[in-house]
Amino acid sequence: MELLSRSIRKIGPMGGYQFARQICRNQPRILMYHRFSDSPVKGWASSECFEQQVRHIRERYNPYSLVGLMKYHREHGRMPPHAVVITVDDGYRDFYEHAFPILQRHGVPATLFATTGFIDRRLWLWPDKITWILDQLSHVSREFTIGSFKVSEGALNGESRSELWKRLIAHALSLPDEVKHEFISGLACALGLVFPDEIPESFAPLCWNELKRMQEAHIEIGGHTVTHPSLGRVTEAQARDEIFGCRDALNQHLGQQDRTFCYPNGQPSDFQPFLPDLVREAGFLGAVTAFPDAQGISDRYLMRRHASGDNMFQFHKAVSGFELLGHRVKGDRKFELEFSPT
Repeated sequence: MELLSRSIRKIGPMGGYQFARQICRNQPRILMYHRFSDSPVKGWASSECFEQQVRHIRERYNPYSLVGLMKYHREHGRMPPHAVVITVDDGYRDFYEHAFPILQRHGVPATLFATTGFIDRRLWLWPDKITWILDQLSHVSREFTIGSFKVSEGALNGESRSELWKRLIAHALSLPDEVKHEFISGLACALGLVFPDEIPESFAPLCWNELKRMQEAHIEIGGHTVTHPSLGRVTEAQARDEIFGCRDALNQHLGQQDRTFCYPNGQPSDFQPFLPDLVREAGFLGAVTAFPDAQGISDRYLMRRHASGDNMFQFHKAVSGFELLGHRVKGDRKFELEFSPT
């Protein structure tokens, strides 16, 4: 993998990216973002880098919202050439503050997937609760266990905090949804912490008026469930409530529109065979995962996405189609679901 990356870094700027762009001209790439900031923050997209990326897409590709791409395919029976879609998950307010003005300035559409309970401020996203817990600590004073998860005594610095965060997130994702929330509450209690009544500003969501304004400015507001569970850890009835409840909230606040959907977390373990049919039944025109592989967009209810952010090498590899070609050369398919074909 490292050898492949080194090769791409060398040949990409020497014509490799242009070659991949032509080979993949009829295979739209869907880019995935989450958080935005004015200055660089690890894992986020800064204003400077995002503007470079949006300008690059506008100059060399045909940008679409995801629902716009689905409508084009519905009307023409094929995908448009050199199509690229910018998608953003969750519904944090930093999208409105930093990314939306850039998209407007360059006339580039995008899709924002909103978690409707988060937009309502009835909840804050559970990974943010874990982040908040660890941000309050410089030291864990004693060893303790919650369920099967062991927390060791010791100092928390940048590296150890990041490692513990990853372990906590992975464990939470392995639990049934209700147990996950109990685990996070138990973690806070064991550490003597009480969650704030209001969502902290660093994790603040958009409001419905901001979403409405962006929708009027050609930003698709898609669905991302009500409470952001792993849909691989809920019953079919719970999944229906999450998907249909999200759709109903979007239509209630923003008017009935054609929309697309994003599976929370979106890794292979976050899926069950009945999910694509539920998303289709709810009226969404398509849906996306949170990983790439050789399948690309071949199944419109399991369309793969490519990560993007401040790493410009990753951006160029993804947007040009080089990453997609690499997966196809390797025959890389992360998972298959058995359900009625789309």
